[in-house]
Amino acid sequence: MKLLPILIQRFRVSQHSAHGTSLAVIGASAIFSLLVYGMHSSVAWGMALRVAIASVITVRLGTALARRMSSSSLARAFAIFLVAVALRLLWRPPAAEAIALHGPAASIAIELGLGGAIGLVAGVMGVGGGVIAVPAFTMLLGMSQRMAQGTSLAVILATAPVGTFENSRHNLVAWRLVPLLAIGAAAGGPVASWFAHLVPQVLLARIFASFMLFSAWMLWRRAPAPRPAPG
Repeated sequence: MKLLPILIQRFRVSQHSAHGTSLAVIGASAIFSLLVYGMHSSVAWGMALRVAIASVITVRLGTALARRMSSSSLARAFAIFLVAVALRLLWRPPAAEAIALHGPAASIAIELGLGGAIGLVAGVMGVGGGVIAVPAFTMLLGMSQRMAQGTSLAVILATAPVGTFENSRHNLVAWRLVPLLAIGAAAGGPVASWFAHLVPQVLLARIFASFMLFSAWMLWRRAPAPRPAPG
């Protein structure tokens, strides 16, 4: 999420190309972070597979919407969503040992619906989808914060390449920037993942909520002002 304003302001990449480039970098860096979560058994692989199947279907729709529509209203609506979820996490962080909140059939239905939402968000906003997946995994499916973060990374490994392929077909990925940005993200990702397994569960949830608030602020700031209706 923080990569988008950097691409636009520092590297002068267009709005749509910034979304495509960000998704490509996220996909490359997620591999190394996922290794750390996997070594700590903090990935629900079966759930990740089901969510990923739905997400790869809708991510193509998301990239198509991003090409055709202005992102101003969507960016601000998404920022409001982030604030609401962040405040919910700050008010009542998930328990360290969470339990399933639904039966198997209901859980699978939620996972597929969640995967569809993740794909749309990833395609339109150029983000991995963890800002939706992590709070949804914890609040809807009863996962711990740590397990939710690891599982969302596994989903990104499926969603990001499909979205990147679609964006690349329309020349909306600044490939000259991807290698160095991916190396930097890949170097920092495992460090952040290792840190996530050291801090207490409640603190980890609050750190994630603070990141969501910062992301919402950045989204709101960079959203262009809506044009006035013709008089």
